[in-house]
Amino acid sequence: MKNLKIFPKMFLQIFSVLGAIILLIHLSVFFIFPKTYLETRKGEISQKADEISSNLNGKERAYVNQCLDFFSKTSGIQASIQEENETNEIEIGKNLDVDLDSEDNSLIIEEREILLDSGQKIALRFISTANMQKDARDLSFKFLPYSLLLSFLFSIVVSLIYAKMIKNNIQEIKQVTDQMMEVDKEARLRVESSDEIGQLKSQINDLYETLLKALADAEEKNQEILKLEQVKYDFFRGASHDLKTPLASLKIILENMKYKIGKYKDRDLYIQHCLDIVDDLSQSISQILTLSSLDRLKNDEEVLVIQEVLEEVLKKYEVLANQKKITLCCSLGQESLDMGRTALKIVLSNLLSNAVKYTQEEGLIRIGVEEGWFYIENSCEIEEDFDLDRVFEMAFDLNKENSHGLGLYIVRNLLDNYQINYQVQKSEIGFVFKIQVDHGKEKIV
Repeated sequence: MKNLKIFPKMFLQIFSVLGAIILLIHLSVFFIFPKTYLETRKGEISQKADEISSNLNGKERAYVNQCLDFFSKTSGIQASIQEENETNEIEIGKNLDVDLDSEDNSLIIEEREILLDSGQKIALRFISTANMQKDARDLSFKFLPYSLLLSFLFSIVVSLIYAKMIKNNIQEIKQVTDQMMEVDKEARLRVESSDEIGQLKSQINDLYETLLKALADAEEKNQEILKLEQVKYDFFRGASHDLKTPLASLKIILENMKYKIGKYKDRDLYIQHCLDIVDDLSQSISQILTLSSLDRLKNDEEVLVIQEVLEEVLKKYEVLANQKKITLCCSLGQESLDMGRTALKIVLSNLLSNAVKYTQEEGLIRIGVEEGWFYIENSCEIEEDFDLDRVFEMAFDLNKENSHGLGLYIVRNLLDNYQINYQVQKSEIGFVFKIQVDHGKEKIV
């Protein structure tokens, strides 16, 4: 039985249960029937005795004897007049069908009194015998075989239908789950009922949808990881070039100064140039270290007042701004931004560093908020064909005047990390970088 498939196993189990119930019912009928039959037989004899007694009441004795004799011969019930001096022995007439060898005979006696036309009272006796087992067996064998046959046929049909229904549901679940194992996104079980099988199908569908969502999330994260790895590769490749070029330049200048070649004899002038290169290298290394820690700047958002964080950052650039005689105009209120404090400091520091670096002598830097956008604007000369989309590209070369280093690249990654929108635009005086204070708009770069 353990090795059978679901269909024959379910069929045999259901058929066995139904067959046992059918047999139990028929056996119960077979054994209960004799008692019921005896009571029915008693009722029939009593009713006939009442009818005959009523019809013979007031008749002549000869007529009564004649009627009783005729009734005894035609009905299988012995009817006679009980004599006054008759003993307790009862004679069974030949007209009664009695099996004297059987131990299951039952004797049924009914007595009635009537008045003859002469006014004499006489007693009528009605006698019948019944062999309960024989009669019950004979009657049972007349209909029980057909009843058993029909019952077993019905059991077979019900078992086949029920086993087929269960097999179809299980087979459907197997086929659809095979499709689910192949990650067929359209695979779903048809839920047509609210019973346990319907609930199981619905639960499998919900589980598969959850699995698909988890796979989609994993795929999206894998793509993000691959993209991040590519960005890191490009970044460090560019950063290595950014560091190699000034180091090579510094080495060349120092060697020429050592051997006093050409214009490098003026050591005081080129020592200052070397110090400028070292400062740029320090800034680049600092930015590289900052970028390497961006992955840790997550889930640290808080509502920050921009004015408070900006005051800490401005102190670092006041000296440089004063050296270039830059006018700094700041008009901020209590505008806030939902961002990590460390990340906001890095963003403001890089934007102010670029603004001070690229603003000409006696230039202007303006800081404020306008129509839901925080902005830092600085005066500078921008070529008409300058492509603003390229300001975020990593074009590292500290010896070239058009190099913009890592600053805006770090700013972009930080703002993307916190899903904050930003804009880069040309302005009337030069260049403006905007950060959206109110989230919810599409990013415009």
